[in-house]
Amino acid sequence: MSTVDLSHFLQRATTEDPYFRFLRFRVHRLTPGNVVLKVHIDSDFHTNRRGIAHGSPLAALCDACMGWSCRTLGYHVVTVNMDISYVRPIPENTWAYGEGKVVHHGTKTLVCEAHLYDEEYRLAVVGKGTYWIHHSIDLATDI
Repeated sequence: MSTVDLSHFLQRATTEDPYFRFLRFRVHRLTPGNVVLKVHIDSDFHTNRRGIAHGSPLAALCDACMGWSCRTLGYHVVTVNMDISYVRPIPENTWAYGEGKVVHHGTKTLVCEAHLYDEEYRLAVVGKGTYWIHHSIDLATDI
């Protein structure tokens, strides 16, 4: 898979995926089978009343990191199962970074891991997910 394919995929996916835009995720790095996304933990959107990131946007970031890592291999996938462990809170008005990678590539499913870090690169969330391969995609034309 060429870098050109991933660059085109990145451009289309970040502008045409409404859920990605809604949650304000940004792409930090994108390589085949590995994705690093980031999000600014906005106090008016991603946090709870204690001034830390709410678990749901962090779980969504894990799912996005893992799902996108599958897509960089040329698959449209559906989340079958996801397990999330919250290790450390991420305070409001800071950046969170999430890395997703494919750790097992089967014929019908992919197993992925995600690790989320705070601005100081301390582990905050660990995720594991299983993704069903729905169909192959052409990264040059599909998201």
